[in-house]
Amino acid sequence: MTNQTRDEAVQAARSQLLKDSEEGSLDFSSLQEAVAILEKAQIRGDRQLLEGEWRLLWSSGTRNAQKLNKPGNGMNRKAIASVIQRLDCQRLWFENQITIAGSSLIVGGPFEYKQHRIQFRFERLGLQLGPLGPLKLPLGKWASGWLQTTYLDQDLHLERGDRGGISLYRRVGTSTPTL
Repeated sequence: MTNQTRDEAVQAARSQLLKDSEEGSLDFSSLQEAVAILEKAQIRGDRQLLEGEWRLLWSSGTRNAQKLNKPGNGMNRKAIASVIQRLDCQRLWFENQITIAGSSLIVGGPFEYKQHRIQFRFERLGLQLGPLGPLKLPLGKWASGWLQTTYLDQDLHLERGDRGGISLYRRVGTSTPTL
């Protein structure tokens, strides 16, 4: 495959994912093909591109969740919740926020970024019930792991996690972590 052919395939995959995410119509077969094209291209940007707020478009779930799911479907973000990932590259702070019916659960902690891998350790938990909160609690050594960036540009972030899942995020802007 020539560089031009690869670049055209990457651009087509990006465009399809962005269009489908705007319309809320991520089709698994086209999603799987687009993810394969993006990962094969090995475009991973640099750490500063991670800065900001990312909305989860699709996730395969962990290895255990994949065994329970109908093969190939992954998680439909509309069905369960809004999931936001925040990365502050100045403070080296990482957060995940899950919002259901106006209430949010937020976990956050420090991260390192080496060789396109986010190595994180969640230390704080925040709970926001409607307009109240967030109530902030320390977690100690609650959870840690890593997320390998397999594709990163100004709009899309694709990562594989240490628990066997793959997730696709779309940038929604800049943000300040809440914890």
